[in-house]
Amino acid sequence: MKPIVISRHAKNRMRWRRIAENEIESAIRQPDFIEPSVEGRLNAWIETAGIFLRVTYTENADNIIVITAVKKRKGWRR
Repeated sequence: MKPIVISRHAKNRMRWRRIAENEIESAIRQPDFIEPSVEGRLNAWIETAGIFLRVTYTENADNIIVITAVKKRKGWRR
């Protein structure tokens, strides 16, 4: 299990949007849906209480780096 590193931008988003670290970890470790993003990044989605959490991250050999996180009313597009 790789350690999760949260970027400064993601920490600010978490504070503004009231997203807890355990929600970020849950989205990455057990996502409801994963979609590719730009520049080799991934978007991990989870749904909790009718609100969708999207975590954008990248993975390298040593760790997982969280780029940003946001809560949305609409979920992933299939």
